[in-house]
Amino acid sequence: MMLTPIKALDQALFFILNNVSHPSMDLLFKWITCTTFWIPLYLFLFFFIKTNLGWRGLLSLSLAILIADQSTSSLLKPFFARYRPCYAPNLPPIHLVGAHIGLYGFPSSHASNTFAFAIFFWKSLRKRYKYTYLFFPWATLISYGRIYGGMHYPLDVICGALLGIAIGLLSATILSGDR
Repeated sequence: MMLTPIKALDQALFFILNNVSHPSMDLLFKWITCTTFWIPLYLFLFFFIKTNLGWRGLLSLSLAILIADQSTSSLLKPFFARYRPCYAPNLPPIHLVGAHIGLYGFPSSHASNTFAFAIFFWKSLRKRYKYTYLFFPWATLISYGRIYGGMHYPLDVICGALLGIAIGLLSATILSGDR
């Protein structure tokens, strides 16, 4: 079966990325992957987007994140029912950091949400602000933190990121067509 080598490669890459650990990195990734840690930034950015793109821009971004989040959490995770590494049976011990909520992990909601935001922000505001690309390393760091903490396999994160990029691009494209 074609999926067996992909699954084996995904698990092997997971163990490489998950086992690169250090107590200071544990603390860093515990905070980085905690959604509430980012609330002040999110509030500032929503105000920033409302100021620069108006209510329509804020609504477009909000819908993109809502669609990215709910399509992963409510639709795709139950459909694929792929256990998170921290809950997968018959795996060797893994390095765990942070909260481990939810049985299934494919695709990653954190990756989908952060990449939907990053691409929307970049596509909508890159002509006015040259540093909008910095949200891509931010989204990548949060997404890697999910692998580091034992919550996701690399393929969970990659597919979540691709889904988020598609949703964010579509939302930003629709918004730019309205102007």
